[in-house]
Amino acid sequence: MMKKTKLLLLALLFTVIPMGLSAYTNGQIVTFDKHTYKVASVAKKELYFVGTDNSNTGELVIPKEVFDKIDFTFTVTGVEYHPLYKCNNITSVKLPETITYLGSQIFGGAKLETINIPKNVVTIEENAWTSVGSVPKCVVDPQNANFSSDNDGALYSKNTSTLYSIPSKVALVNGVYTVNDKVTKIIKTGFRLVSGLTKIVFPKNLQEISVGYPTITPTNTITEFAIAEGGSTPFKVIEGVLFKDKELMIYPQAKPAEDYKVPNDITSISSYAFYRPAKLKSIDLNGVTKLTLSSIYEAPQLTSITLPKNIKKYDKATGEGMVEGCFESCMKVAEYKVPTENTDFTAQDGIIFSKDMQTLYFYPPNKQGTTYNIPASVKTIGRRGFQSAQHLTSMVIPKNVEVMNEEVFRTAVAIETISFEETSKVTKIGHHAFRAIPKLKEVTLPSTLTEISEIFFECKNLETINIPNNSQLKKILRSAFTTNTKLKAFNFQGSCTLEEINENAFANLSELRTFNFPKSVVAIKTNAFSGCSSMSKVYFDPEADILNIGSGAFADCGLKSFDVPKKVQKIEREAFRNCKVLTTINITETTTEISPEAFKYCSNLTDINVSKKNQVYSSVDGYLLSKNKEKLIIFPSGKANDQFTLLPPSIKEIGEYAFYDCKELKNVTIPNKVTTIGKRAFGLCSNLNTITFLCDAMIPAANINQIQSEMSFDNGSQAPDMFRNITINVRKERLADYQAEPFYQKFKQPIGESFTEGTEEYIAVSDKDVDMLGTTRKDYTFILPTEVTHNGKKYNVSLIGDYAFQNATNGIKEVVVKKNVKYIGAKAFIININNNTSTVESVFFIESTPTKSMLSTTRFELDETKENYNEFAAKTKIYVKKSALDTYKVAWAKTVYDIATDKDKKSDFDFTSQLDYKIKDVKITHKYGTFAREFDTDFKDYYNTKGNTDVAAFVAGSKILEKGGDYGESTHHIKMTSVDMNGGNTASYAYVPANTGVLLKVLDKVATDADFYYTIGEEDAQTYNVTNNIMTGVTINPVEVAASTTAPVYVMQGGVFRKVTSPIPSSKFPIHRAYVKLSSLPANAKVVFDFEDSSITGIESITTSDDANNNAYYNLNGQRINKPQQGVYIHKGKKIIIR
Repeated sequence: MMKKTKLLLLALLFTVIPMGLSAYTNGQIVTFDKHTYKVASVAKKELYFVGTDNSNTGELVIPKEVFDKIDFTFTVTGVEYHPLYKCNNITSVKLPETITYLGSQIFGGAKLETINIPKNVVTIEENAWTSVGSVPKCVVDPQNANFSSDNDGALYSKNTSTLYSIPSKVALVNGVYTVNDKVTKIIKTGFRLVSGLTKIVFPKNLQEISVGYPTITPTNTITEFAIAEGGSTPFKVIEGVLFKDKELMIYPQAKPAEDYKVPNDITSISSYAFYRPAKLKSIDLNGVTKLTLSSIYEAPQLTSITLPKNIKKYDKATGEGMVEGCFESCMKVAEYKVPTENTDFTAQDGIIFSKDMQTLYFYPPNKQGTTYNIPASVKTIGRRGFQSAQHLTSMVIPKNVEVMNEEVFRTAVAIETISFEETSKVTKIGHHAFRAIPKLKEVTLPSTLTEISEIFFECKNLETINIPNNSQLKKILRSAFTTNTKLKAFNFQGSCTLEEINENAFANLSELRTFNFPKSVVAIKTNAFSGCSSMSKVYFDPEADILNIGSGAFADCGLKSFDVPKKVQKIEREAFRNCKVLTTINITETTTEISPEAFKYCSNLTDINVSKKNQVYSSVDGYLLSKNKEKLIIFPSGKANDQFTLLPPSIKEIGEYAFYDCKELKNVTIPNKVTTIGKRAFGLCSNLNTITFLCDAMIPAANINQIQSEMSFDNGSQAPDMFRNITINVRKERLADYQAEPFYQKFKQPIGESFTEGTEEYIAVSDKDVDMLGTTRKDYTFILPTEVTHNGKKYNVSLIGDYAFQNATNGIKEVVVKKNVKYIGAKAFIININNNTSTVESVFFIESTPTKSMLSTTRFELDETKENYNEFAAKTKIYVKKSALDTYKVAWAKTVYDIATDKDKKSDFDFTSQLDYKIKDVKITHKYGTFAREFDTDFKDYYNTKGNTDVAAFVAGSKILEKGGDYGESTHHIKMTSVDMNGGNTASYAYVPANTGVLLKVLDKVATDADFYYTIGEEDAQTYNVTNNIMTGVTINPVEVAASTTAPVYVMQGGVFRKVTSPIPSSKFPIHRAYVKLSSLPANAKVVFDFEDSSITGIESITTSDDANNNAYYNLNGQRINKPQQGVYIHKGKKIIIR
């Protein structure tokens, strides 16, 4: 039954994918609306129908087109067989006009009464009706150019010369059917399951019948054949048996004779000639000299078979002799016999051998014994040699055997172990050699084997296959192990010369955990490991020879990462489809052809990394790009996030399938150079709600694919409509262009535009975030807003756009960037973009955990373009927290690939030397100073590092008290306390919260050193509420300070507070300093500032030099000083400082 076997095998090659996935490879099985189809051609978008759900009954109407409800609209062009998909409850079929092909064994299980044959059908395969329970009446469209039908529903070729089938319920005359006399050829299954048929009268001019499984007459009630008289035909009937010339063609299944002798002049028995002869108990093959494949098939009453005395070994040249496998599945045969005078064969213990005992042909299916020792002389085991040997439980293949042909142990169901002697010479094992042996669990194959086909077909419990050391294996053929669903391990136990792993070889083996590829493998073909869901890791030799990874090769696998071997040139479409846990792909310079569909549905893929030496591809931030970074080829789905999705500013084209089925993609910002969006680029991105177009010019609608099944955005005609859920945002100067284009009117209206709040222009990049496009602010210190409200909606300011400060005024000297900013665009802080200079002197980053993706130049590796896109001018200082400095230097370090050394080198545009944590803009020369900043600061690090210059910050004053202070002739005084005692950081008097004016005091010396610095405060996770502060800080801009004689202010000059009674212009009072403004004082009152802090030794006060002439002063050694200068003295029993 060779033909039947092949059909079954081919059908099993195809892999089922669930409805809802539109990732297709040729041969895949898909189900839509309870009908199941095979993908006949992805390129042509064609399906073949294979079966329907059991809930469908009665008439089956096959649609002409099928939309997968996602992506593809297919045309149904054929019907084909699959063993797993039936039509069990179908009684009639209505085919669409699109059908051109009807395959073998179609509509399995259906008891068909009628079927139409449309006008476009070109091919109807032999055995079309082999699997139905009843052959239908055929009604052929008169316009069909290839087929016709008669009133009985018989199916013919157009000119009626070839008979394909007659209906199972055709009208008979006393059990007799007479074939139309125009017929000259009859196809297999022409008379299948014809109810009540006992006799067929063949036409007088019959010239040809198809031979092979299951013959033209598989009806078990036929007792005889006849041929109409008066014609010219090579066929004849003898005793009801059909012959052609000297060959017995068909023996009627129900012929009542128990014994049969082949007529004397007949020398050949056709394939399947004795097809299930129900009554036959003995056959005398008489003078037969040719036996073909399955000449005797499933003869249930035969107990022995005797070879004809003159039969010889098969000769390919003449076509004569005994073909291997000529006897099949005669289950009661316990003995084969060979006449002694036969020159080519011999029987030993009921087993047929060649005369020289080098070939074993047949072992009787019913021979007793649980094992058998193959003679040492045997080199070849013929086809079906041990097929159906129902009593064997174990077999050892001796070392002398070199060839095992097809089906040698097929359905030897009791066998538990098969082993090969260690020095086995087997080079070939034919297909289905061990088919359907259910107890087989582990096999070690011989090292001399050169290829493996589907030799273990339907061995459902096979778990382990071992390939021994020094294996000569070259190929693993198509679908070799797809039916071994419990296979867990395929072990290479040493060296192996394997070169090819072919289509579907290990497909859908959900328990296969890993695979170690021999170095010599050059190709992994279509769907080779598709569906190996437990396979989390594969291994390749560092010098692996593999050149090609085929379509679907590792689809639906459990791989977490994959290093493409360095010689791989091509990765085909869907090679890694639906690898849900795959996160990283590393690609070498050799891979120069990658399908944009290679990584479909890899929802956790975050990084596609390409060698810098690759001349076709590049990668930035895990995206796959063209070498020149102008085309986005694949966006890894795992990159999508709730905030914003950015693309390299260099890209001009978004390629085919770039974002395909990225379910987590909610927004995307399209940079200003993009002019084209390719086929299915955003297909199935069902949660996409925001697209921001930063394009210099509107992308023409003609450059965005809108063809059915290829459209860049789903419009509802195939997948659900995306347009109605997507808000697009555009630059306000381009809004009119978008409003006038019908294509963009499909998106959710109204179209969003960039907007101005205050002095900044923003554009929404998601429903939560905006990009600051530019500013015209004039502040000395620009604090980047963290939030902005527009049209009643609050947004996070998460991005600083490309060239954001190019229109800023020269007044901006500093920028403070809070923790909210996640991305800074190219040349963001550059004011003169032509010469890359800026008046921005300092940028302060409060963020503690910077990333490479925070900067456009590092995220998108823009230095590789050899153009300077630096975010900062060369003279701009970049300040960060001390604890984060090293992290910044690593994250923002910039390298470029050096071809000469094949290594990365430091970029000429690297600016990490501009990073610092030491802010050096505070100088105290006379013990005291004032200070204020827009962010938390800390003055303790210098002291902790150097051991000197301990600075404290004071803020609070008591209410104005009468009488003198701790020291001096004043009439009123104010007690001062440090910031830590008034709502600041309780752990440090040197920590100054943001926007807090303070009086700074150097506790341990008079002046700060030249290199004195402070740092950005690290304790900024909390918000401080400083109370009782009499200091007013000046931040953001210098300010005019109001003062009058009745409302004076006190400012620090030379370490002494001076009373000011007239307004101070902004040009005179500097930024980042502070002043004191007290409540009203009595006329002519003098004020002494008295400092108290638990961390300060003693009681100290400050006074003016005018007060130093009153009473006596002593130095610290007890000596009286008549004219004390600046310094520390004892006055009235108290320690004071004179400034």
